[in-house]
Amino acid sequence: MQAPFRLLEALRGTVELGLILATGVATATFAATPLVLPAVADRFDIGTGVAGLFSAAQLGLFVAGSWGAPRLVVPSRRLFVVALVTLAGASCLSVVAPTFSVLVASRAIAGLALGVLTWLAYSQVFGDNERTGDIAVIGPLTGVLAAPLIGVALQAGDDRTVFCILAVLALVPLVSIPHFVVPAVEAGVRNRAVPQALVLIVALSLVTFGGAGVFVFLGAVAVDQYGMDPFVVSLVFAANAAAGIPSARWRGARRFSGAWFLLPASFAAVLGFAHQQPVFWVLVTAWGFCFWMAIPGVYTLLAERSRFPAERAGDAQAAMAAGRALAPLAGGVVVSTGGFDALGLAGGAVMLIAAVAMLAVERSGTGMNDRGEPA
Repeated sequence: MQAPFRLLEALRGTVELGLILATGVATATFAATPLVLPAVADRFDIGTGVAGLFSAAQLGLFVAGSWGAPRLVVPSRRLFVVALVTLAGASCLSVVAPTFSVLVASRAIAGLALGVLTWLAYSQVFGDNERTGDIAVIGPLTGVLAAPLIGVALQAGDDRTVFCILAVLALVPLVSIPHFVVPAVEAGVRNRAVPQALVLIVALSLVTFGGAGVFVFLGAVAVDQYGMDPFVVSLVFAANAAAGIPSARWRGARRFSGAWFLLPASFAAVLGFAHQQPVFWVLVTAWGFCFWMAIPGVYTLLAERSRFPAERAGDAQAAMAAGRALAPLAGGVVVSTGGFDALGLAGGAVMLIAAVAMLAVERSGTGMNDRGEPA
C-alpha cells in the first residue's frame, strides 16, 4: 500500500508539487465519470445513454481549453489559481444542479478548467522525456487512489457526494502554487504534418474514440450486466490504473506499440457479451496495462516521423481529447439502439482499425519528416 506514496515522493524531485497535485485532480475528475454515470442517470431519471452527455460536454470543453489556452494566454501562477477555483466552483454547481441540463453545463465549465490545467502541466515538462513520463504516470497512480474513494462516496451517498469531494480536491493544489517558465515559441508559425504523422494522429484519435466509447459505460455495464456492487466496480477501476503504472514507467524499447491496442480491441468485444465477474476483473485490469504500454511508444514513433515533434505532440493530445469528447455521445447512441454487446463490438472494431494503421506506419520505414526530408 505504500508503493504509490513512495512513487509520488520520487516524482516530487523532478516535477513541482503543485503540478503533480493539479494533474492528479484532473485525473481523479475524469476517473469519476464512468463510476458516477449510473448514479447520474438515477438522480435525473434518464437513460444511461443520455446520461453520457455530461461526459461529452466535459471532454468537449477540455478540447477547447487545451487548444485555446496556448493561443490566448501564457503560463502563470494567476491562471493556475483561476483554473482551480473555476473547477471547484463547477463541481459545487454539479452538486446543486436542479436539472440535467444544468449538470451538463457545470461539467462543461469543469472541462474547460481541466483543459487549461492539463496544458499548464505539460507546458512545463515538454521536451524533457523523463519529466514528461513523470507527469504521465500520475494518471494511473491517481486512479489507484481515487477509484476506491469514489466507490465509498457512491455507497455513502450518490453522485452529489462525489462532486462534493471533487470540489474540495480541486482546491488542494493551491497549497503549492508552482512557478511557471514561459516557453519560447514563435507565435503564429505552424508546420504541416506529413502523411505518416497525420495517419498516426488520426489513429490516436480513433483509438481513444473507440476505447473511451466503451470505457465510459463500463460502470453501467458492471452494475447492470455483471451484477456488481458500485464499490467493487471502483476496485476494478483501481486495478486498471495500478496495472498502468509499471507499463507507463517502462524505460525499455517499445517496438510495434500499436500491437498493444489489439488486445483492448478484443477485450471490448468480449466485455459486451460476458457476464462473469472474474472476466470483467481480468479484462479491465489488463486493459490498463496494454494502454500504457502502447501510448508512450506511439508518441515516440510520431516524434521519429516528425521534423517538428513539439507541434505534432500537441496535435496528438488535442486529437485524443477530441476522440474522448465524441465517444460518450456516440457510445450512448449505440447503447440506446443496440445495447452493451453492440457497443463492445463497435468500440473494438474502431480500435482494431487504429492499431492496424499504427503498425502499418511503423512497418513502412522511416518515411519523410515535416519538411519533406528523410526522417
